[in-house]
Amino acid sequence: MLKYFVVALLLTTPVYASIGEVADVKGSGVITRDQDEIAGAKGVGLQMQDTIATANGKMELQFEDDTRVDVTEHSRMVIDEFIYDPNSGKGALSMRATLGAVRYASGQIAKNSRQRVNIRTPSATISVRGTDFMMVIDEVGSSMITLLPSCNTQGLCVTGEIEVESDIGSVIMNQAFQTTVVSHGGSMPKKPVILELPEDMLRAMLIVRKTSPYDEKAEETFEIVDILSVDFLEFDELDDDLLADNPEWWVTDLDNATYLDELFRDLLNEAMKELLALFQSELDKQNQTLMQARTYGLDPKTGIFYDEEPPINIFRRKQNTHIAQLQLHQYGGYNIDLIQDGFSIFGYRIGDGTSSIYINQQE
Repeated sequence: MLKYFVVALLLTTPVYASIGEVADVKGSGVITRDQDEIAGAKGVGLQMQDTIATANGKMELQFEDDTRVDVTEHSRMVIDEFIYDPNSGKGALSMRATLGAVRYASGQIAKNSRQRVNIRTPSATISVRGTDFMMVIDEVGSSMITLLPSCNTQGLCVTGEIEVESDIGSVIMNQAFQTTVVSHGGSMPKKPVILELPEDMLRAMLIVRKTSPYDEKAEETFEIVDILSVDFLEFDELDDDLLADNPEWWVTDLDNATYLDELFRDLLNEAMKELLALFQSELDKQNQTLMQARTYGLDPKTGIFYDEEPPINIFRRKQNTHIAQLQLHQYGGYNIDLIQDGFSIFGYRIGDGTSSIYINQQE
């Protein structure tokens, strides 16, 4: 799919605005921004493309949508993207944890725009559905991901759900302390096990251990067979008389010929017709939504002026400081995301929406 990232007539918008701050620091840590290194200190603002690195220290990051990220000792994380509309609670969030242990607690974006949250490690991608989890990444990029309960100040805890995906498969975890391991992008995430360990122990489990805690628990949970101890020539099934034990064992559905009855065939035919009609009705509704025509002129709900006279013109003004104007090809299809200093609209569709346009105008 062809994507356009358009900055249209950005009159007063800075390149990056503050998206949160360092809420707490213990020990040493730095923020790398462009070519500058900023000492990690309480109250320091965060921006997109910041790289957070710790040595013998921890940094607690608090974002505008109440997302919280704890970067523990000897860890590294990059903030790729953060977009948030406080009025709707929607936005987009993208981060990369590349080394060490990082704890993530969901904010408003993960609750209201789940499909736009992207948390990655060198070997896995985590889809968040409103919950907490911890990522532990070793020096070769292997990831251990543990689902954690989300607890409030009154001690009430709930457990959400995450999907851990590699290049060839995925697993879903929805129980507290379920843990999986992804060795590299081309490996399948391992079957989850319950790893009930304190968080400080989870943070410490890097490459210093010869055996990972996941492998130790997996040996207890799943039966491990030594292939050299199996006698493939051993077979004693012929000693059983299956007919004597259960004379009805050989009865199958073919012994019941009701499926040949004319009434049965008529009922099946009618059921298939009703199912096909229901499917067609739902498909028509989806096509109608997908191809719905836009009202020409000014839309009072969005403040967007839409004119389809060639070329297509899209225009919206936010006071006199933010003006977005696009001239688009009349034969194209577009999907527009627009943010203008307190206003946002996602998925404004023209045609079949095969091209995506993103506009961000904020003070």
